[in-house]
Amino acid sequence: MLEGYRTRALERQTHSFRSMGGVGRSRPLVTFDMDGVLSRNPWGINPGGVSSDATSPPRLPRPTWPLERWLYLRRKPMPGAVEGFHAIAERFECAIVSARGEGSRPLTEGWLADTFGVSPPVRLRSSWRERSSAFKARVIPPLKPLAHFEDDPNTALLLADRIPHVFLVDWPRNRGIERDNIHRIERISDALPILERVAGELGLDESRA
Repeated sequence: MLEGYRTRALERQTHSFRSMGGVGRSRPLVTFDMDGVLSRNPWGINPGGVSSDATSPPRLPRPTWPLERWLYLRRKPMPGAVEGFHAIAERFECAIVSARGEGSRPLTEGWLADTFGVSPPVRLRSSWRERSSAFKARVIPPLKPLAHFEDDPNTALLLADRIPHVFLVDWPRNRGIERDNIHRIERISDALPILERVAGELGLDESRA
């Protein structure tokens, strides 16, 4: 039964993301990570740092992987995330790409609806055998987003070579990486002037639907 649920969930998310990347999309797409970008990490910290094996398959699942269905209960939004997300969503298409496990889909989609009042397309990781950064580097570029919002430095570095812009939410352990198209921000709303400028320079329609 669980396998059937996962199959149906993957079919739904594949359909949603095909439509996001398809011809006729009226506004440029922006993608968002969840934890550390929209959702506040436990105790308000992010333990991740730059890794030398960001794309190699892990040997073992992390201990919390079997708990994905419950792991993200009662998370709070990041400061300014709700307001920032809505400001960007008025001008751009928005989608979620998170390395949370597929088992967390009901909780994640429910949290977005309850906390942000939105139901965007959500892409989640189906297996622990692919690292978080490698997963995002694989699935985000085909969507052709104008930018992605991230807090993980490994993901930011990989995506900087594959998409136009990356907005990196500032944490002490993701400092020290520099690329022309990686923009360090404190809050999501800090990115809006840059997004509007870039969209204007490219002649993209980011008007309200």
